[in-house]
Amino acid sequence: MKIGEFAKKFHVSIDTVRFYIEKGLLIPEKVNTQYRLNTICLEDMSLINELKQYHFSLNEIHKILSLKRLTNNRDKEDMSYFTNLLIEKKRQLIKEKEQISNAIQSIDAKVNKKTIENVEQNHQTTGVPLFFMPILSCPNCQSELSLQNASILGQHIFEGNLSCGCGYQAEIKEGILITGNLQSSPFKYSIYDIDVAKWNPDFISLLEKNKLWMYNKLLKQQMENKIVLETNLEISMMLPKYLSTLSKNTSYIFTCYSFEMLKTFKKNIEKLHTHLPVLYIVNSDLHLPLAHQSIDIFIDSMSFSQYSLIYKESPIQILIRYLKNNSCIIGNTIFYEANSKSLTNIQSIYPAPNPNAFQPNFLEAELQKHHLKFTSKEIAGFTKNPGSYFTYHDENEKMNLLAYSAAFLISK
Repeated sequence: MKIGEFAKKFHVSIDTVRFYIEKGLLIPEKVNTQYRLNTICLEDMSLINELKQYHFSLNEIHKILSLKRLTNNRDKEDMSYFTNLLIEKKRQLIKEKEQISNAIQSIDAKVNKKTIENVEQNHQTTGVPLFFMPILSCPNCQSELSLQNASILGQHIFEGNLSCGCGYQAEIKEGILITGNLQSSPFKYSIYDIDVAKWNPDFISLLEKNKLWMYNKLLKQQMENKIVLETNLEISMMLPKYLSTLSKNTSYIFTCYSFEMLKTFKKNIEKLHTHLPVLYIVNSDLHLPLAHQSIDIFIDSMSFSQYSLIYKESPIQILIRYLKNNSCIIGNTIFYEANSKSLTNIQSIYPAPNPNAFQPNFLEAELQKHHLKFTSKEIAGFTKNPGSYFTYHDENEKMNLLAYSAAFLISK
């Protein structure tokens, strides 16, 4: 019997049959380059399928077939060792059943406990800390923003409207500052709605390696009484994982384009860091309602890359005004080799990307243009398969990951 006919008879793929042959579970004849599966192969395959139903592993099945072949006994009913194996397998399955039952009960208890905790938990909800009011300024003219219809409790603003005489307006809703002119990728994405199947675990490991590098650079910074900004959280975030190990006297600003995502993010931060001064801003264009030269450290967790997919402007061109003279940038970014097909794909897939997005020297050139330079950098590695989420990626090309820190060459 040919391999295709054999596979069809047992309702398995040809690859499965070939795998069994390679492992020695089936021993067919070979005529020229083609396998011929005989009567013994039919018997062995029937036994394999039966044993698989009894939850025997392929290694266990191989041992049973080996005993069968050694004894030349083709009638499994006459094999006493076969009966003993079935009895032992039954004992093993009963034990596994008990373990699975216990695991299910533990999961149910855990889920019920979490459900009760979520219902009963009354974590302290925060708003816009009054601490940030002195640096809330119009992004257009830098005038102080006027606050109306405010709902203030303690040291936090939970609701209100911010406006400027030039016409700029923003809103505080549920303790989150919401700006206008929001844009997002055509492939709307939230870190909390992640489809793991669309991300290659090896690529995520590379990202984690970069974030650890960033964290170690951050530890070398003087963070007491500083303000740290991290933007575009929807694609990647670095700071939240390490907040508990950083200075307690540091203030943070987090931004992303999605109000709903930021609400979830805010709730998660509040559960673990109740008294941490944090300003949450719904924003995408980086024209933030903040005073110029108010940020001490900017964390670029792939935000430079993400921003460049949506806007023609360079993110550094906008953020530079918010950085103090002695500010530093710590980040990671993605780049392709020059003339890569992936670069062409970006320009065709996205409506209005930066023409230099993901080019190998794009980041460094933009830093130099604004009197910034790399103080250190390290390529974590590359991947040829980041995952299907990255629609622009050509599978034959390297997506490189770079971690870096940067500072001003001279005072601005």
